[in-house]
Amino acid sequence: MKKMILRGTRGIVLWLSLLFFLFLTAVSLVSTAYFNQSDFYGERPRYRADFVLFHLLFIFLILAVLAFLNRRKILERIPVRALAAGAVIFVIAASILWVRVSHTYPEADQKAVSWVAYLLTQNNFLFFEPEKYMQIYPNQLGLMAILEVLYRLTGGENWDAFRYLTALANGAVVYLLYKITNRQFHSRKADCLVLIGSACCVQIIFYTTFLYGIMLGLAFALGAFYALLIFLEKERIGSAVLSGILIGISILVKNNYSIFLTAMVILLLWKALEQKSWRFLIGILILLLASAGLSRGLTAFYEQRSGMEIGSGMPKTLWIAMGMQEGERAEGWYNEFNYNTFLETGCDAAESDAIARASIADSLERFKNDPVYALDFYYKKTVSQWNEPTCEALWVNQFHSGEFSRIVQSIYDGKLYTVLEEYMNLFQSLVYAAVLYALWRCRKDWTMEQLFLPLVILGGFSFHTLWEAKSQYIFPYFVCLLPWAAAGPWRAGEDLLNLAAGRGVRTGDSQGLPREHEAQLHPGGRRAGREDCLGLDIASSDHNQEMEGGEDPSRAFFGHLPGRPPVQIRR
Repeated sequence: MKKMILRGTRGIVLWLSLLFFLFLTAVSLVSTAYFNQSDFYGERPRYRADFVLFHLLFIFLILAVLAFLNRRKILERIPVRALAAGAVIFVIAASILWVRVSHTYPEADQKAVSWVAYLLTQNNFLFFEPEKYMQIYPNQLGLMAILEVLYRLTGGENWDAFRYLTALANGAVVYLLYKITNRQFHSRKADCLVLIGSACCVQIIFYTTFLYGIMLGLAFALGAFYALLIFLEKERIGSAVLSGILIGISILVKNNYSIFLTAMVILLLWKALEQKSWRFLIGILILLLASAGLSRGLTAFYEQRSGMEIGSGMPKTLWIAMGMQEGERAEGWYNEFNYNTFLETGCDAAESDAIARASIADSLERFKNDPVYALDFYYKKTVSQWNEPTCEALWVNQFHSGEFSRIVQSIYDGKLYTVLEEYMNLFQSLVYAAVLYALWRCRKDWTMEQLFLPLVILGGFSFHTLWEAKSQYIFPYFVCLLPWAAAGPWRAGEDLLNLAAGRGVRTGDSQGLPREHEAQLHPGGRRAGREDCLGLDIASSDHNQEMEGGEDPSRAFFGHLPGRPPVQIRR
């Protein structure tokens, strides 16, 4: 029963991820969702067909380059720590430069949260009154608190203070992606590729000017996952506490990072069942208490300061109801239903919830009576989010003023805009295809820890299928794909060369591929044995006996399981 649950859970995550990325890869190769600059403010995604051969040619070119680098062993000779420092410095510097030259200003929710934070520096709690912003959107409390602290430290409504903090968060994200890749895949090649890929993900840089906490929250969420990996390996309670604090801060900044917390709890439950360890259950308790405690503590702090109770805001059912409706933007995108309904009821949560439930019932009835319409609705809702390659990174910079250089002006509404949009389109197809290949190539080898990020992506897909849609919300998940996109594309290049030479390729196991290599020291002090089906360092999981002259293929596994040192191969 135990093995059935463990294998079943892992299998569900793996095969759902495979199906999802097969869909995304296919869709990204043949079509693209995009925004027309003429109706930028309307935020209306449109759709166009892609030139499939051009995308495939781009992917094959990248694979050929990686195969060349692999055969010349160039990636192995790159000093990874120097590359990591270079990538982090580049991203931070480019982010700060964009802040300096873009001259953007906040609008909509950005503007509202920033203004509330500034008023708080004057001890003005106007927007905490009934039917005002913070009573409608109490989920913005964490972001507002950070802005208030920055505004108090720097004086005035200093938008750039938060943007410079975001630039540092961008660097932290790049570094954490590298550390997570290193700990999960144990490969110098993957380490190099995730750093290069992060530096090439220009959306990260363009999001620096967005006063909404997306990158800041992601930095804390990735930090929480990295601390959790350490806890899984060493079972130190301190690592679980650190993970709980970091994920709690992440959720305060952006509530959507609750999906990370949910995935972390699922992983800990899986590990508790696998190893029959009560420490993992304690870890779950710590994560939940830390995140809930930080949230409640911040709310209590502002309630005490303002002298007003902060309510729960809009019922969640309003967002779900809106996510099942059409609108001026796209299927399931924001159409003001939730906001207008809540205000029309005088911010009465119970009455608003009843209206939302009635709307949900109407939508379900329509979907039931017209399955073709339902399929088309959710297809468009999905591709408008997951197949929009800019993730609104250019769209969030639409509000700008002042004098610009010709380069910046071209990024806003000239040829560089078109070039960047097409580059992001190709980059998205490459990432989706690389993740799909990595999942499929070693589908029998992946551990539940390694499937954590795909689990997060599945959670994000499920949530935004139900919730309000927006391609901006997908960006953190896209960034989380980079470790997986780096995990095995050079092996894909080798496989293509083998096919071209008439040699077959076996997937799903490590047979027919390099069996043993001289033990070599992996960066970080780990000993590497032979390579697995993606060419990543791998050791035997057999701890009951030492093996002479090699290892049993049936006991090979992908990467070192946390807490289990690799076995040295003896000649």
